[in-house]
Amino acid sequence: MFKSVVKFAFISLIIFTSALSHSFASKHEGMPIAEDPYQYDLAYYERKQDRCLEAFTRSDFDIAYSICTPLANLGFSDAQLVTGLLYAYGEGVNKDKNRAKFWLKEALKNGREDAARALSEFGMD
Repeated sequence: MFKSVVKFAFISLIIFTSALSHSFASKHEGMPIAEDPYQYDLAYYERKQDRCLEAFTRSDFDIAYSICTPLANLGFSDAQLVTGLLYAYGEGVNKDKNRAKFWLKEALKNGREDAARALSEFGMD
């Protein structure tokens, strides 16, 4: 029994030191950096954000939600504002004060000052 405990402790120590030594591996500063193979077309996302806003202003809330939510997740402030308002009003989605507050605060962090007014109007500040 004692031998198996010692053996287990020794193996654990070897694994631990091995993992620790790899975390301090030297960086190869001279290595070339592979370029990002994906070229993102920002104009594409801006057009989608325009469609999001248009759907919201037309009161086509189901479409606004389906377009805006993925953009909001990517960090587009207009889409975050619209998503927050959709949750606050319960349009196109179930009314959810917590999600509304989250998205409106994200929009505010990303420069949409009118999100602060919305937070205040809904008592979420």
